[in-house]
Amino acid sequence: MKLSVLEIRLGERKIGHLFKYGDIIRLAVEPDYANDRERPMLSLSFQAADPAQTPALLLDPFSSILNSPGNGRLPAFFQNLLPEGILRKHIAMERKCDEDDHFELLAACGGDLPGKVYATPAPSDKSLTARLVTQNNDSVEMTVIDDPLDDGISLSGMQPKIALVKEGGRFVAARHLDSGHIIGKLPAAQYDLLPQVELLSLQLADAAGVTVCKATLEPLTLIDNKGELALGRSTHFLAVQRFDRDCPGRMHAEDFAQVLSVDPQNKYSGGTYADIAAMMLAVTGLGESAVLELTRRIAVSELLGNYDFHLKNIGILHHDDGRIELSPAYDIVAYCVYVRGSGHALRFTPEQKSREGLTPQQLRAFANDIGLPEPKLRKEVSKVCQLALERWPALIERSDLLDGQKAKLLEHLYSRPMVQTLMRRQAVKSNASAGSES
Repeated sequence: MKLSVLEIRLGERKIGHLFKYGDIIRLAVEPDYANDRERPMLSLSFQAADPAQTPALLLDPFSSILNSPGNGRLPAFFQNLLPEGILRKHIAMERKCDEDDHFELLAACGGDLPGKVYATPAPSDKSLTARLVTQNNDSVEMTVIDDPLDDGISLSGMQPKIALVKEGGRFVAARHLDSGHIIGKLPAAQYDLLPQVELLSLQLADAAGVTVCKATLEPLTLIDNKGELALGRSTHFLAVQRFDRDCPGRMHAEDFAQVLSVDPQNKYSGGTYADIAAMMLAVTGLGESAVLELTRRIAVSELLGNYDFHLKNIGILHHDDGRIELSPAYDIVAYCVYVRGSGHALRFTPEQKSREGLTPQQLRAFANDIGLPEPKLRKEVSKVCQLALERWPALIERSDLLDGQKAKLLEHLYSRPMVQTLMRRQAVKSNASAGSES
């Protein structure tokens, strides 16, 4: 039986070896890393509730966080590093492997994975082979794994994307590992003006008090070597600046599917907003301020008709000095201009039976579940609604969206119960003020 091994590093620090042996796929953590009290953090999911127990957790070969859940899938942290959609198809074709060969896909993208993770072929070593399979068996043969693809970048999400670097005023498809500092989000044939809709969505979120990633709308003609990834008839693409690159160098980052050790196929069902908030409250550097920002993002998603605010669309950043902070908001899209939907991508609490909209009842249940005062969260939601009513209509009207899209977005905004409540209160206050003046 053959053994395939990838060396896993976080920057220059060796974490261990991810190996595939028959049906077994496991991360074997290096004892030096596990026992180092100053070890850089690979993931919040790799921490024991009692920090003193973390080395034992990392060195336990039966730890669920270190092992495949089966069917050839990688452990959850690594599964969430893989590209999705059209980019996965492209890389599988370049690698000449199956789209379901997750180990090989990780190897193909191993030089330019999200955050600061590297997965590169391990040199053939009999002692390593014996240690990984826990027996000294000469019949075990290490498989030679190809080096990462020069253009093997991993970006999650289903929208057509390409890794770019800006050179002399033009955008060039990244051909060297670690060089793609811009995500080019391309048009999609089935969604009119998707790049413009996403840019406006980010602008509206920013206007409502949410911290968002940096993005600009650029002509498609500025991209060299678009290849088969340029879809749709739009003349522009969205250039999103990666917040895990050029910091300088790489900055480690992970999403909440990784934080909660949830397989990406369960990004809608593997956790709730309360689970995310509870983790934030438990982590130094996140805490209550991160929960309030999460609440603002939920409220913005409600007003925008962003039905896709799932576990992978919420992330954190790990600074080299150990500080942890919430990443800027990303992948915010007003899907209401394309489809009629309702509710949110996640449930608010584990007790909630379905994914519903943001109502006073849901907000109260959310507050009670995480142990924060409801008025504090309600105040943040009210601020978002107030700013949206004040700033969004003009931004929407000035945008490049089609008239029908503008109408749908405004209709969705004004139909939200919490906005209607605020408008009624404003009307009552205005009438009372007019009455007193007369």
